Amino acid sequence: MKKLISIILCAVLSVSVFAVTGSAAEAVFDVTKSFIVIDENASITDNYAAERLKYYLDKITGGDIEILPDSEDAQFVISVGATDRSDADFSGADDGSYIITSTADEIIIDGAGNKGTINGVYAFLEKICGCHWYESEVIIIPENAQLTVPADIDVEYTPFFEYTETDTASSRDPEFSLANGLTGGIYKNLTAEQGGDVDYLGGASHTLTGLYCNPSVYFEDHPEYFALHGGARVTSQLCLTNEDVKDIVTAEALAVLEKQHKPEATMQILSITQADNSEYCQCESCAALDNANGSHAGTMITFANEIARRVKATGKYDNVVIDTFAYQYTRTAPTNVVPRDDVIVRLCSIECCFGHTLDDPKCRPNAEFMKDLEDWSKICDRLYIWSYNLNTDESANIYANFGTMQRNTQIFYEHNVKGIYQQGVFYISECDAEFGEMKTYLLSKLMQDPYLDFDAEMLGYLKGVYGPGGEHLKEFIDIVTDHAVNGLKHLYIREDSRFSLPGMMPWEVKRCDELWALAKEKAETEEQLAQINRSELCWRYWKCANKRSEFSLLQSLYLQMKANRELYADLVEMGVTRMGEMPGHILSDNDLRHMTRRIYTWITLYDEPIWDAINPIALTFYNVLEKIYNFLHPFA
Repeated sequence: MKKLISIILCAVLSVSVFAVTGSAAEAVFDVTKSFIVIDENASITDNYAAERLKYYLDKITGGDIEILPDSEDAQFVISVGATDRSDADFSGADDGSYIITSTADEIIIDGAGNKGTINGVYAFLEKICGCHWYESEVIIIPENAQLTVPADIDVEYTPFFEYTETDTASSRDPEFSLANGLTGGIYKNLTAEQGGDVDYLGGASHTLTGLYCNPSVYFEDHPEYFALHGGARVTSQLCLTNEDVKDIVTAEALAVLEKQHKPEATMQILSITQADNSEYCQCESCAALDNANGSHAGTMITFANEIARRVKATGKYDNVVIDTFAYQYTRTAPTNVVPRDDVIVRLCSIECCFGHTLDDPKCRPNAEFMKDLEDWSKICDRLYIWSYNLNTDESANIYANFGTMQRNTQIFYEHNVKGIYQQGVFYISECDAEFGEMKTYLLSKLMQDPYLDFDAEMLGYLKGVYGPGGEHLKEFIDIVTDHAVNGLKHLYIREDSRFSLPGMMPWEVKRCDELWALAKEKAETEEQLAQINRSELCWRYWKCANKRSEFSLLQSLYLQMKANRELYADLVEMGVTRMGEMPGHILSDNDLRHMTRRIYTWITLYDEPIWDAINPIALTFYNVLEKIYNFLHPFA
């Protein structure tokens, strides 16, 4: 079910400024009297940035700010991009860097590369003018017909990461991505005037055997191209030391580049990544190379280096880098081979606990990951991270990783990580039942600045999206975050809902119920109430799995069945069709299982014929219980 677009105009009396020098300035710049100026030969990105600035300032002030060429003799100007008024030197600066300065007469917004000026414009609108892009369909635009900003703004920003990406509905929206600094192009394509994005060409993951050297083409005639595993050739991985395989993958990769390469892009990525299984090649040649490196990454990095060398040797693709995985069996860094400068290594944290921070030495899986992170950071100039922010088995359940998102992002930056892909519920259109969009927003902001005020950012989102009752949901999140893990329990990406939130006491469950009720009472619009009801599904899911509150087995059988049935009906009404990542996790339509079995079995994975056969009998039994209950409780 598609959410209603909610562009919110709100009156403001003051604006907030970040990274300004000194205390609040007495002198101000009056935006309502200003002109926007751009160079007469401005780039298409600077033109676009100026147009977006005008659009939002007009919305805020109710005016019609004019865009003029820099040659015009105008006072009170907002200079956008490379004009004669800007003396910024961005030589050697990272793409996306920007400056914002102001006096009583002039504001300068200028930036480096394809994205710098656009980043500066959106930062000015958000941090200084009070706009917020919380979701693709929830945009906060303050109303202020007398908008002024301090006259002593002095901001310099350099991106913390060259590549940032996440994957829920909002992150696929160009405007949300621009406003919140997402640079990846897996799920969207920003136009050239929007500054473009960092594209994966051909495919973003598991390309070996999937996209390159496919077994349907080569295996029958050349099984030696494929992994020797367990004494037999298998179609699931390649033999990475086979010279013909190198030639085939090179030729097919160059064919992709021939069709998709954009020389004007800052960077493009070609993924040369292992298939999603552990059937690596054990032939004599591959085993010798792996043994010499103390890791199966020995063959993987050697292979990726060779593909990168061959691509670079063409002389045609200087802005292309090769990407490969440090994933599962290749996660340990090799000891005798080093990735080339134009090879990205994406270190994947799939085995980690996301209830403890990665640097928690008491958490064994995270301590093991930290060792790998430290080793890779010593040998890899372009280390990326694939991080996880979801329960892949029960995505509708609350996933309380809120307490680790910020510190983990800081750890990545502090270990010279250059790019992050934050995987969330990428199928959120089918399973929007938790706080997936909020996590997308918060993770986007953390990738812009890992050291921001995380609690304030979360509370701003909660109030902006859920209304005044958002403060109560912040208390709810604090409670469940405190129960994400305990001494024996970790938080993995495959989380059994029956054992999640360990140690939740009855009074805490009662308090959480009260907080959701208070949030609903304070909702000011139908859109806010709909957002609260949708996110409450995750709490109701947890209670159903753990037989708490209205789902308790201590009450009558009818009431417990009724609560189950109402939860199922609300899941359907709110558009939830998938409960987890795998194909069998589609929400079933069997009434009996919804009323009587644990919530995890409400999926097609458990669609045995017996349930359909006895379903009519169960419905009849339920209807009888309902009549008896209503007769005994006429005023209930």
